[in-house]
Amino acid sequence: MSDDNKQAFNLEDDSDLNDNEVFHSDEENNKKNQDNQWIDELRLALKGGCDLGSIRSIGKCRSLTDDLRLSVWKTCLNINDINEYDYVDSDVFDLPEQNLIREDVLRLVRSLKINKDIEASRLSDIEAVLTFYCKKYNENYEKDNGWIDMLKPLVTLDYKNRAELYALFVSIRNRYIPRFCETDGMPFHLFRLLLLYHDPELCSFFDTRKITPDLYAHIWVRSLYAGTCSSDVTLHLWDGYFQHADQFFIFFLALVLLMFAKEQLFEMVDKEKNEVIDFISKAPANLTTDDLEDFCSLANHYASNTPQSFRKEFCSCLFDETDRTTSQKAYSVQQALCLPVSAKELLQANQLGGKEGVRYFIVDCRPAEQYNSKHLYTAFHLDANLLLEDPKEFGGTVDALRATQKHSIEAGATAGGDHLCFMGSGRDEEDKYVRMVVAYFLRRNIKYISIASGGYR
Repeated sequence: MSDDNKQAFNLEDDSDLNDNEVFHSDEENNKKNQDNQWIDELRLALKGGCDLGSIRSIGKCRSLTDDLRLSVWKTCLNINDINEYDYVDSDVFDLPEQNLIREDVLRLVRSLKINKDIEASRLSDIEAVLTFYCKKYNENYEKDNGWIDMLKPLVTLDYKNRAELYALFVSIRNRYIPRFCETDGMPFHLFRLLLLYHDPELCSFFDTRKITPDLYAHIWVRSLYAGTCSSDVTLHLWDGYFQHADQFFIFFLALVLLMFAKEQLFEMVDKEKNEVIDFISKAPANLTTDDLEDFCSLANHYASNTPQSFRKEFCSCLFDETDRTTSQKAYSVQQALCLPVSAKELLQANQLGGKEGVRYFIVDCRPAEQYNSKHLYTAFHLDANLLLEDPKEFGGTVDALRATQKHSIEAGATAGGDHLCFMGSGRDEEDKYVRMVVAYFLRRNIKYISIASGGYR
């Protein structure tokens, strides 16, 4: 018997119930009805054929009821015509890795503890979907590639046929799972830059131990957290995720997980590398549905407090199969000393002013003659050459920089911002000194460090 039913049963039998208790109960019921009004509003909107914008406006990324989940997900994932994915039903299971697929599917279905009457159909549905996907996209199924984990929450939905299950699976993979989620893959290099931006001390902890993000976060990213979160948590997390519709949100959720575990990680300073990896890789398993509101709220905070131009820079190569700049961008993100910021974003941020979003304190590191010739009026000059030529003077200038930054922030000046962006000339020979200056700041665990892409133009 549920707690609600127990309470109702007790109220009916309690002849000594006083007026205050009745009033309190009515108050709770009214609040509950008000809280559920959005559910009824969303249900009506779905019947009328709403779009993602309407769902986001009504749902506000909240968890959904079981009866609405499938309809909301399909709308958020733009699944209106399942034939769009050209699914061809077949019971021909003849891939070289078919036995591995079958073993994993069996393990999955048994872990769900579903009704025996539908267990067999779920087994064949999942195997058919995975087999067709491999054949259509010419991909090999591999253990721990995240596919089976992604299907785990999907098979709990009341999908009408294999084609609909396939459409859900493919749409989520295409929209939200970055390409190249492999050892030393581009998504993990990008995530390291984001971690370095927000917490250089924690990033240094991992770097010192040669613990790269692909060692602990691969199953998070490959499965959209379904591989480590409980089924209930995954369903509620995906409710908000698909409404939010941010392809990069996966990285900011990962940042929050690391921040949650930061203190414990620092206590593991003397532990073996594998022990640290094992500990952090299991972090999502500790999440409960009650944690999700704070979890996603903090991820939103990190997302809004991060330069936005990296999204435009890397979106197509991470999420678009037709992108042809992948190798070039992969190299650039692997070689990047810190997060790059476009000149356009820098100019817009300081022209708009205000307290919302990222505010930059621009540090122009070009030689004095170039700076004096022409520069952004809000930029602070720090000659990168001083780092080698006159370290003492360089240190004094850095102190002046930090003091000026602090004063600008307190005064609400246009040039004031917590985020330090270093700017060079855009010429490699000169900018090698700029990179040395950036490294100087990073070694001091100063967060919000970026570099202007292409330098001063």
